[in-house]
Parts: sequence; structure tokens; C-alpha cells
Amino acid sequence: MRKLAVLFGSTLNHDLRSYNMSRFADIDEEAIKRLLYPLLKAGDRPKGAEMFTVAKPILDGVLGHRHEANFLEAMAAGKYQPALLFPRDAGIVARIRQHPALVWKAENVRHYLSKKKSS
Repeated sequence: MRKLAVLFGSTLNHDLRSYNMSRFADIDEEAIKRLLYPLLKAGDRPKGAEMFTVAKPILDGVLGHRHEANFLEAMAAGKYQPALLFPRDAGIVARIRQHPALVWKAENVRHYLSKKKSS
């Protein structure tokens, strides 16, 4: 599951490596009420701190991505190389090789880096 989170997390607007647990401390209770509560059943609306306590072990596993460093470095350079993430599973690599969001992200990063280099 961590590898899939890293895979799709690499499509975020910032480098996944820049995300850490402190980012979640900035989520305020009002935002939770406004954005999340409408999606939950009326009797099942825990406070932010409760949700964070439950989610923290999962988030630690996803945000601790040192095993995926080569893949994330390649994406940060605009190179989408799914085999770096799934080296032992050619079937998964074949299925995700042309994933539109991931291909677009790599192209977008390359474009950004080339503009940055030329300025």
C-alpha cells in the first residue's frame, strides 16, 4: 500500500518528499467541519485529534518513503520510471507505465525545470 501511496502521491503539486507529519497539525477543526463532516454520517464525526491519532501510523508509513527515494528523485527530475518503484513486478509496471496523471506529472516537471534553467 505504501508504494501505491508514493506512486499517486508523486502527482501532488509539491514533491512528496516535502510532506511531513507537521503538515497535518495545521488542519483546523473548522476546516474539518466544513470539508469533511458533510461526507460522514451524522453520528460518526470524530474530532480532528481523534482522526489524527488513528491515521498517524498509516501516515508515518506513507511519509516514511526512504525505500522509494530513487523513484521520487527520478520524478523530481521529470523522469517517470515505475520500474524503480516495482522492480520485481513487471505486470504492475506494464499496467501503470502509461498512467495519464503520472506521465503528465513527469512532463510538467521537465517543462518547469527547463523553464527554470533557461531563466
